[in-house]
Amino acid sequence: MKTMDVSTALVVGGASGMGRASAEVLGRSGIRVFVADSNMDAAKDAVGTIEKMDGVAEAFHVDISRSASVAELFCKLQERVDRLDLMVHTAGILGRTMFIEDMDDEEWRKVIAVNLDGMFYCCREAVRWMKKHRTGRIILFSSVASLTPTPGSLHYSASKGGVNMLGKTLAQEVAKYNIRVNVVAPGYIDTAMLDHLPEGFTDYVLKRTPLKRLGEASEIAGVVSFLASREADFFTGQIISPNGGWVI
Repeated sequence: MKTMDVSTALVVGGASGMGRASAEVLGRSGIRVFVADSNMDAAKDAVGTIEKMDGVAEAFHVDISRSASVAELFCKLQERVDRLDLMVHTAGILGRTMFIEDMDDEEWRKVIAVNLDGMFYCCREAVRWMKKHRTGRIILFSSVASLTPTPGSLHYSASKGGVNMLGKTLAQEVAKYNIRVNVVAPGYIDTAMLDHLPEGFTDYVLKRTPLKRLGEASEIAGVVSFLASREADFFTGQIISPNGGWVI
């Protein structure tokens, strides 16, 4: 990856799964990486891995469902660096599998608060900062569940569909500042998040996926690496979905 345009990156949700893989690939590329997560111990562990690869990284705690926590995170970052070149937002939760008639207000709000509200809070702070330097890249994570109905996960699918439109609309709003915004909508990836799906669901996924396998976190990190590179300068407002053919 050519890193001339990117020297600092914030990875929200960078302590595990696809977020951690993304933080590691950026760190290996010589980018200073800030790993922000609700799990501080895991964030520190991710930082340790990056440092072992001779990268530069630092861990931060954040609760993205709270606007004040996100604002505090960005204040701390601005005390450390003058500019933020890249934000990769991978944080999200699945919520419990249930149908609408069994879903209470709390379950709905919890998923929306993390997956959509949190995305908005982080984007708002990133744009305010990047706008000053009239350049930047934002990579948001939605899901293949935003592209096709996923019964039993209405709250999750709705939140991720919202991320897609947030990304597209934001891309148009901030293009005048030379800020590029793109969305990665992964299919079913072999991470700990799959452990929370109903028993037998992984077998169903494998049968329905044309490539007959789960994706790897490193493959998704490769997409992030590309979108962070100069070769992706003409990409903005796009939804890229590595999903093994689940949605074509």
